[in-house]
Order: sequence, then structure tokens, then C-alpha cells
Amino acid sequence: MNNLSWLTKWYANQVCKGTGKTLNINISTIENFAWSIKIDLKQTSYSKIVLKKETKLKSDYNWFSIEIKDKVFLAEGDFTKLDFLIGKFREIIGENEHSILIKDDFFFNNSIQKFIFENDKDTIIFLHYTHKESIAKNILLTGLEFAYAFDKTATKVKNNPVDLSYNHYVRKQFGKNIIIVSISKKLYQRYLDKINQSDASNLRVEEILTEKAIFMNEESEKVYTLHHKYIKGYVNYKSNKIVKNPEFNPFFDSKEFLKNIE
Repeated sequence: MNNLSWLTKWYANQVCKGTGKTLNINISTIENFAWSIKIDLKQTSYSKIVLKKETKLKSDYNWFSIEIKDKVFLAEGDFTKLDFLIGKFREIIGENEHSILIKDDFFFNNSIQKFIFENDKDTIIFLHYTHKESIAKNILLTGLEFAYAFDKTATKVKNNPVDLSYNHYVRKQFGKNIIIVSISKKLYQRYLDKINQSDASNLRVEEILTEKAIFMNEESEKVYTLHHKYIKGYVNYKSNKIVKNPEFNPFFDSKEFLKNIE
């Protein structure tokens, strides 16, 4: 599907999902015989995407610039660039299977994807991004610390190229090392049921899958530590490096988990 036809379909889908909220798209010509595109993302699921301004100028008649500023996609380009600019927007929001396969991004390489989604039918998978490899190595040994809510620290993912592309584009700014968390679906459901049957229904499963005591951080928030055996390993999407956790066991269970509920 060409980019203009895709944009028409995308707009229609957004309007249908939008429950009455407006979605402003403006495509116009500007001085110097150039195109300008503005797409307001505030009322869409893409509002968290951050994109610093990128400008390429080869000549007065071969140039473009794109950015996302204040939750608005802004693009300009010479008179040949309308289809190209729409295509860039399509890539950025993850509506293209090749959307984020840039020079130094190996996230969608077969080896990394296979490592992440191996046995995905039996497990729930989360991704956590961090800048320093020393932190990634420590998480393999000691577990993943999180405060407030686990889903603010790690993103639940499925083997879907469009969703993955969008999530990766949003999260990659937090670091090039991606921690893979994998928990047995049966184990997760078992403890979810036990929580629901208890007087502690406000607990999250991730909060009890630990053998470490809760502690308070500097902001007086409770900090939990997901057991390190649920950490499958980590990958570096810049270098295509994969590091496995030798103690990984998505089915790991402990008597401490029931005590944590109590």
C-alpha cells in the first residue's frame, strides 16, 4: 500500500477509535515550493513518542526535516518529498515492518527476536530498557528493582511486529540494553488467583515474586525486587549482543511467595 493510501486508512482508523476526539492533520505547501505536514498526536496512542529534529540538506531542491514537538509530528521537505515525509511518519509510529531497522538498531534481527520470544506460548514477556551494561549485569544477578508499579518499569510485549516497533521506538530512549523478563503463564495465574482470594487484592503478582524484603527509596516509595530467576537475560540492540542468565527459570516457585501475600 502506498503511503498516501495508508495515511487515509490510518486516519479513518484513528477517527473510528477516537470516541469523538478530534485528530488534526494539515498538509500544505509553503515557500520555496516545499511541502509541510503537521499531525497532532495528542489524542492518539502515539502521544508519548519523542523525536529530536532531524534535518538533511543536499541542495535547495533536495532536503527535508522531521521532528515530534509538543506531541505534534512536524515535517517539511522539497516539492518531491510528500510521499517520503508520509513514509517517515509511518515508520516512526511503527506501521511499517521495517520501521526502526536503522543502521545501528538490531532489535528486529532474527537472533534477538528468537531469544526474546522463545517459548512465548507458555510465558508472559516484559522488556526493561537501561543505559549501562553494568546495571543489566547486576539485574541478572540480583533481580529487577521497581517502585510504584511494575508496568511503569517494564513493558509487556507480544510477538507482533507493529506493536513491537511502536513500543521499541518509545522505550529505546531509556537505554540500549534490554532486560528480558519471562514468567510462566501458569505460575502467574496461580498467584493472581491466590491474591484475588486473599485480603490483599491490591497486590500485583510481580510484587510477591521475590525473596527479598521491600525497602523504601529516597522518595519514600516502596521498592520491590522481582526474582532474578525470571530474568532471561539482556540484549544490546546497538551491538546485537545477547547475554543469557544461566539461572533463568520462568517456572521458579518459592514458599516465600505465599508468605509475601500473607
